[in-house]
Amino acid sequence: MANKILLLIVIIIGYLSFFTSCANIGMPSGGLKDTIPPFVLHSVPAFNQTNFTDQKIKITFNEFVIFEGLNEKFIVSPPTTKKPIIRTKGKSLVVDLNEKLRENTTYSLDFKDGVSDNNEKNPLRNLRLAFSTGPTVDSLRIVGFVKDAFTLEPVPNAFIMVYRGSSDTLIYTTKPDFVAKTDRQGFFAVTNLPADSFQVYALSSSTGNLKFTPGVDSIAFYNTRIYPSAKYLPANDTTFSLSDTLIVLGRTRFSPDPIYLLNFGEFYFDLRLDKYLHTNRKIVDLFFTQSTADTFNIEPLNFKATKDWKYIEKSTNSDSIRIWLTDSMVYKKDTLLFKLSYLQQDTLKRFYTKNDTIRMFYTDVVAQTKNKRKERHKIEKEFKTVSIIHNIKSGFDVYSKLSLESPEPIESFDTTKIALFEKKDSTFIPLKFILSSDSINKRKYYLNYPWKYSTNYKLIVDSAAIQTIYCADTKEINQLFKTQEEEHYGKIILTLGNVTVPTIVQLLADNKKETVLQSYEITTDGQVTFKFLEPKKYMIKCIFDKNNNGKWDSGELKKRIPPEEVIYYLSVVKVRSNWDIKDSWTLPTQKLFSKRIVDEELEAQKLKDKLKQRKKTSAF
Repeated sequence: MANKILLLIVIIIGYLSFFTSCANIGMPSGGLKDTIPPFVLHSVPAFNQTNFTDQKIKITFNEFVIFEGLNEKFIVSPPTTKKPIIRTKGKSLVVDLNEKLRENTTYSLDFKDGVSDNNEKNPLRNLRLAFSTGPTVDSLRIVGFVKDAFTLEPVPNAFIMVYRGSSDTLIYTTKPDFVAKTDRQGFFAVTNLPADSFQVYALSSSTGNLKFTPGVDSIAFYNTRIYPSAKYLPANDTTFSLSDTLIVLGRTRFSPDPIYLLNFGEFYFDLRLDKYLHTNRKIVDLFFTQSTADTFNIEPLNFKATKDWKYIEKSTNSDSIRIWLTDSMVYKKDTLLFKLSYLQQDTLKRFYTKNDTIRMFYTDVVAQTKNKRKERHKIEKEFKTVSIIHNIKSGFDVYSKLSLESPEPIESFDTTKIALFEKKDSTFIPLKFILSSDSINKRKYYLNYPWKYSTNYKLIVDSAAIQTIYCADTKEINQLFKTQEEEHYGKIILTLGNVTVPTIVQLLADNKKETVLQSYEITTDGQVTFKFLEPKKYMIKCIFDKNNNGKWDSGELKKRIPPEEVIYYLSVVKVRSNWDIKDSWTLPTQKLFSKRIVDEELEAQKLKDKLKQRKKTSAF
């Protein structure tokens, strides 16, 4: 009987263990995801505490916190000479300023969004702590935005440098009296300033040494001294009485209003070899920090140069150079050694010839076969014919030139081997055209012809029309194509008003590069027409070309010359086929730094998606 009872107990325990284990497979859901950032319970010193002299600051939160990236975001103003030491201790963040604090000084600690909770990493945004080592806390401030002078895009992580002194050389030699840093929107707030006047700069620097290095850093400056102030404004309409006490509600009016600093890079002669590549046996690419103009020279060091051992191509502004190695005895070498010569300046701005020595290696990628000589011969044979690069496509643009480009420098070009035809019914009629070379790229040619709308053409380029310097012949082109119909294109007609200075009006592609598609220079009010536009989205930009030199000019810090101003049309313009868009744009008299370009179609789609999502949520 006892054995039966024992067996029954074992069965019951096994049964419960099995079903209990089945019920607990996997992790519990844990409820809703935590989206609430940590909050401050208390701090030492307290916010706006006076007569605090300890160099260690302790902020305690309601939960455990971490500080990812805080070392880059954290700013102490006035800046300390040594780098603060930051660590966590339990639910507290401890900051050691690592030096003795100044007397009668208000310190402001800005953590940005560098502190977040340990579990879900919800950031606590705009965490600031101010305290004073004296009896009072300074409370004035300067706020504003830093924008790129040419694109008006926000400049994040720029240092705001505030100086009491009036010397123009402080930015080069001395750390600022007060400092702040911009956030992702380019916004900054230099808080807890004393009653005084200040110079204000914005510095974009990779070194973080709080000093301006021309040619390396970009800079922005406010052209006049700033006198911050604050005034309490009572709101009389909200005054009320409580027992025998009169309560007056109001607000503090800080001055000045938010300022805008336009960030630019000064021209500084600092010509250096930045990078060099040898990714193709026949090509050496050199990249310089600035234009080499006519100062560049290259000499071989590990082989005897023949007269025509190279062919040189330069970019539009000569800051990159391609060396085509034309001598087979040279480009078959696995190691190349060159001496480069170009102009440089010394500290007294005197020019001298700088020499660089570069060594480059190249090895052919050869398949692992028994007959390596045969495989290498196969690789060399592939170079005997090359394909001409062209821009022919379906729906060829009537207002563009047909381009032909050889992938290698040209030794000879038999232009009689090029033929263009127009198709009428079933017959191809030969056409006369003009062939012109590109002013920069000598391997590129343009076929100019007054194309007709919605017409069929054929281009024939016979094989071997071009022979390259490597004795390679080009392959044949026999290409049919059709031009766009007239109704395909749209037009923007823009009437500009209040044109007070020479102005460059640009039509830009709606992309990050803001590629300039068309441009006009105007000096008076009037109409600008952008013709023959593909049905796409575009942006429009004006450059106030005050010196009337036909281009945008950057600023010059020493002469206190700001960069030329730009302004954007605040709507994306969508062009439709066979449609004229007419609008007027009165240029503002005051400075505008906004780039909130509205894409109405995109905004409408976002709203539609949002409503659709709400319906789905409410259905559950």
